[in-house]
Amino acid sequence: MKRGLFFLFFGFLFFCVQAQDDIVLDLDSIKNIKTTRYSSINEVGVGIHVAGKLIQKFPDITKKTTLQVEKPSFIFRTVHGALINPKLFIGAGLGIDFRPNGTNGSRFYYFTFPIFAEFREYFLEGNFNLFLSERVGGAIYIDSYFNSQINKGRYAGAFGEFMIGGRYVTNSRKLAIHFGAGYRLQHLQRKVDIQSLNGSGGINQTYANTPEITIKHYVPITIGVTF
Repeated sequence: MKRGLFFLFFGFLFFCVQAQDDIVLDLDSIKNIKTTRYSSINEVGVGIHVAGKLIQKFPDITKKTTLQVEKPSFIFRTVHGALINPKLFIGAGLGIDFRPNGTNGSRFYYFTFPIFAEFREYFLEGNFNLFLSERVGGAIYIDSYFNSQINKGRYAGAFGEFMIGGRYVTNSRKLAIHFGAGYRLQHLQRKVDIQSLNGSGGINQTYANTPEITIKHYVPITIGVTF
């Protein structure tokens, strides 16, 4: 009897070991993950400026000016976070937008540094997915030329970028190529000293620490890789 129980226990243990060998957790796949895993989104592209407005808040009046359309800017974004499941990514990232301004010289450029949280949802089955991306955060804008001797050429404010695109997962399932286009809203503010000519005798008057706000609208177009 004891010998029979021994062989029964040994056979059950052998079966469990063999069954355990058949279980494979594909933790490195971005297409069919079994648990939450680290993921990184990296992309480059262009930001096309389509509209903008400058708001200056003087003590007695608020002045609004329509901004001219700017040249496209170069975009770089890197985002790091977690795939909660194959359909949902949550992370945080930063980026840089670079654009030369209209004045000649190596010092004359614009930089925008956005810092943001991202939520990205994937749709459809198979190696090709559609995605929606929402990025919300803040940004710092640096102008190396404008009023550099009177005011600091720096703004800070809110940043929002919303995109729709596609993602193709390669055969290794560890790397995907993605592309997208969308809408970007940039709200920036600073305080500046503004000189203006009065109507009475053309006297030059300075308005110190005047709030200056820019609201700009862009169409970002990007391509990148997802790990």
